[in-house]
Amino acid sequence: MGEKSKFIGETGEKTVENFLNLVGWNDTSKGIEFPCFDDLHNKERTHGLDFFFKYVSPLVDGVLKKINISVKFTDNAYPSSPNSKFRDHFIDLAESMECFRYSENYAEITKSISEQYQTSENIGVLFWLSNENSVHEDIITKVANATLPSTYSFDSIYLVDNRKLEFIFSSITFAKSINTNYNLSFFYQDTGKNINPTIKKNFGTILPVEFINTSVLPMRLENPSDNSTKLILTCINNFDIEDLKRLISLSQELTNSWSSDILIAFPDYNVTRNSKEVEIAKSSFESSFTKNISVVSFYPNSKSLQDETRT
Repeated sequence: MGEKSKFIGETGEKTVENFLNLVGWNDTSKGIEFPCFDDLHNKERTHGLDFFFKYVSPLVDGVLKKINISVKFTDNAYPSSPNSKFRDHFIDLAESMECFRYSENYAEITKSISEQYQTSENIGVLFWLSNENSVHEDIITKVANATLPSTYSFDSIYLVDNRKLEFIFSSITFAKSINTNYNLSFFYQDTGKNINPTIKKNFGTILPVEFINTSVLPMRLENPSDNSTKLILTCINNFDIEDLKRLISLSQELTNSWSSDILIAFPDYNVTRNSKEVEIAKSSFESSFTKNISVVSFYPNSKSLQDETRT
């Protein structure tokens, strides 16, 4: 039983490690164990983090993001009433985050930071994944009203479930498949807090933690041979004409300073059923802009053969 549990745990950690590499969270510290420094932590003697990653935010000037990552991977289904188990996972991560910053491990890891920053944020990411449930299983909405303790010290904790992991994985895989010669990066929108022109980045290879459970993922493909670009917007929700209008508006904002082919992708888009609604949505915008927009499905199945050419 112990060997199986160990194998399941290692499988979850490898799944998340591969995902972190996919979103540019490379060179993470792994398998960190450290003492408990707080007697109120349920008499725990030690804590652990599966991964720790740090980067200077491209969305807020001068802020170092310290990402504490916990992986909870189960071979069983998500609980039908998940609030209690989620609360346990949340507390485990929050307590680990509190004690980690007092540990020798933390001092060793953070002393190597060379980037310039003025302040830092202590952020948790909880990957709660099920091997039994569908990759589209949504646990986040089910625990949205869970009662959680407010006594812990951290800036934010994000939850990633099967559905969010699958969405980001499928979106990036889809974008990379469009043309393997193109370079993929993530868009960094103007937030009003990333205004310093000497350090401002409009795109990059690191997915900001704020996007880790996003419902819309903006990506940029650039052809290194001629600097031509494509904007890709994937949406986690099924096709809806009002969502499409909002995404067209977003794409107009993102491509304000550069011309681009634009792909807007939904998981279930079907040319036969939805193409007329696409034309209606496009009619609300200037045709000189919408002529560059294609709407497709980002999930690979035979229906995607109906889509327009993507190269």
